[in-house]
Amino acid sequence: MIDGEAWKSDPCEMRFPEAVWESFPAKEVFLIEMAYLLTLAPPLILKHPTVWYATPEPRFFQFYNNCFESAIPNMTDPINAEASEEILERFRSTGRHFTAEPCACDFPEIDSWEPRRVILPFSFGKDSLTSLATLTRLGYEVIPVQLDDRVLPRAMAIRRELEKKMASALGISCYAVRNEVQLLSDFQILKQPETRLHQVHIFFVYLMAMIPFCIHYRAPTIVLNNEYCNSLKRLHREGYLLPHRVMQSRAVTRGMARLTERFTGGQVTAVNLIGGLGNFALHRILHAEFPEFGTYRVSCHMEVSKYSRWCHGCDHCAQPFIYSLALGLDPFELGFEASMLEEEKSPHYNLFSESLHRKDTYRRFIRQEEVLAYHMACQRGVEGPLMDRFRREFLSEAEKRATRLMKRVFRVQSKPGKSRIEIEAALLYRRLLCREQKELQKRPPRNRLPCSIVGGKR
Repeated sequence: MIDGEAWKSDPCEMRFPEAVWESFPAKEVFLIEMAYLLTLAPPLILKHPTVWYATPEPRFFQFYNNCFESAIPNMTDPINAEASEEILERFRSTGRHFTAEPCACDFPEIDSWEPRRVILPFSFGKDSLTSLATLTRLGYEVIPVQLDDRVLPRAMAIRRELEKKMASALGISCYAVRNEVQLLSDFQILKQPETRLHQVHIFFVYLMAMIPFCIHYRAPTIVLNNEYCNSLKRLHREGYLLPHRVMQSRAVTRGMARLTERFTGGQVTAVNLIGGLGNFALHRILHAEFPEFGTYRVSCHMEVSKYSRWCHGCDHCAQPFIYSLALGLDPFELGFEASMLEEEKSPHYNLFSESLHRKDTYRRFIRQEEVLAYHMACQRGVEGPLMDRFRREFLSEAEKRATRLMKRVFRVQSKPGKSRIEIEAALLYRRLLCREQKELQKRPPRNRLPCSIVGGKR
């Protein structure tokens, strides 16, 4: 809880289900870590030069700071008014003082672990839905946990409705952690200029929030949801060449697994099933192989949208729209309400961007996925302004490279981790994607779409 004489508002809490929190035996060491993580961003946003903590220094202080610092260019890239060097200097120069003596508490030994039970950070995005479907197929018992950070009430309301439908249809219930403290990092509440610096520490918060559930349910594994593309290098506005999403990159994911193991004395670990899957491959596996799970997908920022489920104004909408059409699926069944094939939507596709830097492996890979998807949609007879543009500018190239693109896109891109669960998932994905390759080589896509959506419209 955040409270005290200097706090001029109602107390802010992070609230777990009562039974989960009451049964958690490591509250003191847990709160030391969370007190720092939950307040990492506000001093930076508010430009406070010094912060005093009434707690000991967190055990993983240096790792948190290194990751946060590495991710700053990711966060400033879309905000033209922010300069990475200025914010990096501010972050490095902030004084952080911990007034309490170090805690000598060790994480207690826990017995009766259930090795086939896992905890899944869950958001109803394609990544966590694919992980949920995969784990279910492989025979694991899954405990999905959502983090309600109170900052996006409309998006959370949409997810609650989907949660009810999923529980009714599939018998899978979600648990929730209510994180009011995240409000302290929201630039609008703090009355500061727009920033995304509040999005960095949330990945650590999500990870740590799963540990009490691991203990309560005797689940020794947390399944993270970080796809292959997050680790590819992207050239940022200011010239930084970094993973597309540093906090979801392969390196940080491995670091989080080590953190989890050290914090729990080796009793809990974190794994990542989808680290070898690109965006289009994930879409194909979720919606073609697990449609009963894919129907609940929602991925983008809905707070200021006039639409009910997709904002229709970002790449998180554009890509699933064309990927669905490429696979012969109806994007309107996923909740789309307007076409993403109109000319004004072109900025949301890498395909129609200007020339890409040779070291920008992220955008180059996404472009390959989109070329393949547009080519497959073209073979199905899909129409629309952007389809016409594709035929004029890219069809010849796509036809020459179609087989190579298919083999490049529909495969597991990297070796899985060493855990049994990651290897099982990788074998399943390889089997599914090899089957897709063989089907496409044997029988190129033909129009199986309802006439009403051939033009990308209802």
